[in-house]
Amino acid sequence: MQTIPLTQLKRGQSATIHRADLDAEDATMLRAMGLRPEATLRVCRNGSTCIVAVGTGHACTCRIGLDRSLADRVLVQPHS
Repeated sequence: MQTIPLTQLKRGQSATIHRADLDAEDATMLRAMGLRPEATLRVCRNGSTCIVAVGTGHACTCRIGLDRSLADRVLVQPHS
């Protein structure tokens, strides 16, 4: 299945997190916010700050903002 950087998704598009190319500190921070492999997200806004709704399965439970440089290193599998 195709993986792309989170920043390539369009507003309203959903995806499943595949992996993230981050240092240990950033990876720990994102896991604490729910951004971990197999988590589902939906893009609310994509720009210098990426705002995503995060959840598990099809239910999104919270919104978080990510700096674009960080979001660029989160690889996702888009939902069709």
